[in-house]
Amino acid sequence: MKRFVSVFLILIMIFCAFGCSGETVPPITDCVDTDPVSDMPNTDTTEAHTESSQTDPVTEELEMDFKSIVPADGKTVKIACIGDSITAGYGAASPATQGYPAQLQKMLGDGYKVGNFGKSSAYALDADSKYNSKDAALSYRNTSEYKMSLRYNADVVIFMLGSNDVRGMTCDEARDELVDTIKGFVEEYAALPTVKAVYIAGCKFSPSYPNGQIAELSKRAAEELGVPYIDVYGLTHDYLSVHLHYTKDHAHPTADGYKQIAKVIYAALTGEAAEVDTLPVSETGVVFVKEKGKQNGDGKTPETAIDSIAKAVGLLRESGGTVVICGPYTTGYTVHLPYNKKPIKITSVYEEVDYRRSAGAKLVFSNSFYLNGDYTFDDIELSNSSEWNILVCNYNDVVIGAGVECTLTGLKATHMLLLAGANGGMSSYPASYFAFNGECNITVNSGSWLYIKCGNRRGGTDYPIEGIAEGAKLTVTVNGGVYTNTGGNNLTGATGMNSTLGECNLIINGGEFRGPIYAVSRVGDNSMGEKAVMAGTVNLVINGGTFAGRIIAVQDNTVTVTGAVNVTCAKAYESKLVGNFTSKTVK
Repeated sequence: MKRFVSVFLILIMIFCAFGCSGETVPPITDCVDTDPVSDMPNTDTTEAHTESSQTDPVTEELEMDFKSIVPADGKTVKIACIGDSITAGYGAASPATQGYPAQLQKMLGDGYKVGNFGKSSAYALDADSKYNSKDAALSYRNTSEYKMSLRYNADVVIFMLGSNDVRGMTCDEARDELVDTIKGFVEEYAALPTVKAVYIAGCKFSPSYPNGQIAELSKRAAEELGVPYIDVYGLTHDYLSVHLHYTKDHAHPTADGYKQIAKVIYAALTGEAAEVDTLPVSETGVVFVKEKGKQNGDGKTPETAIDSIAKAVGLLRESGGTVVICGPYTTGYTVHLPYNKKPIKITSVYEEVDYRRSAGAKLVFSNSFYLNGDYTFDDIELSNSSEWNILVCNYNDVVIGAGVECTLTGLKATHMLLLAGANGGMSSYPASYFAFNGECNITVNSGSWLYIKCGNRRGGTDYPIEGIAEGAKLTVTVNGGVYTNTGGNNLTGATGMNSTLGECNLIINGGEFRGPIYAVSRVGDNSMGEKAVMAGTVNLVINGGTFAGRIIAVQDNTVTVTGAVNVTCAKAYESKLVGNFTSKTVK
């Protein structure tokens, strides 16, 4: 199972927030991970506005018992919902009636009036902050929604803003600034003459951006101010990790998803337990998938196959089982699969029927593919249709069986990188996202791959270098397959682009390697502000296979090696060994 720690143990890949009711919605490309291999640069804006003042905690100024609030007008308790597209209700068929504020209104009933002041793509940081990554007009204080919220004469304020600041969270200073900014907003609303209570709500989960850290920073702001925190992220995580794969952009909920957010906020206001809905699970343990499957099929047979592998995993998330690709199927977007508690097998052969032959079944990757649980791939064609896509194992136990065939679809396509650890597609991933603290075993028996990286991948020199923690153990066993990259920096290594304090084992019993093999692979370049270290143990074992290149101890000087770099190899490979191995055993 997945054992590296993220903020809220994710976590992780992606980003909450765009869309707005009653206005033209900006493009949502920045909330979908379209290129997880390359870093997505930030763009600073320069338009400034007045910074919020910071004062003492506001607890004593506010009446926190929601049920006892006396409305300012003597009639109706007015609630102002402050936020981005999740507050605006983007993704719902009718944001005005199906967004979370509208559904909260229905739950509260008469005596309450809920105002929606959500703004598409809005972010919390000041427009002149060096850490923001959007147009100055989208800094919330520069929006008309902000100005209207101040004139609303609210009795209660629910503040859920910050998801769109995730790109700027590249250092502790940026995170501290976001916390102070959230606190400034809360103190400002608390100082309004009609306001009796302010609640800070954490952002919702997103499957492909590391916005769990935004929820954590929001919680920190609430604790420092002494105001209530509503754990939208944690309480809706299990539901949304499946639900969002049923939505158009895989980032914004539909009405049912917004209902769960409203339930959590309603429960926090009224002091009741949150009753988030539970999505269905498979009754048979087998789910059929094909591109021309039914959007609302049950997946129980090839005739009723569903149209999404992510939906299939969602159905199997509790007890595990088998996903049968029973026809051609292309992923269509960067898939971060729902979290599964038990192992899942992905195949095209079931009950002696080979759907590769009978129905042309194959799984085509148009983008990278992220696993969030233990998997086996066998008796299946995996086809890549692009360059530099990655199969991201995320330190889960993964088996590539003997029956996997890897093909290419498209003239520019390359074979996929097989990544044992975590992959960051933006520089704002928290360091804890990259830390692995458990034990993981990955076995590769077949297929064609660009190369294997036994650890993390970092997309830039400012990315965190955390990796194999002290006491952790990663073992990758290669029994077969072809590894096509012949040169350059991107080659198979027994470590990843990270520090290694624990144990890494790369055991090669077979396979064809067309380029060199490294025990300790490069981490970045010499412009890194922080130096990676290999203070643990790396064991490289070569029992079989064919090697066109050398077998090298350390790739370059971007990592400081103080630990043990050991190699054990058959006599036939001794002449290929290069570099200063701590110990060398030839059998």
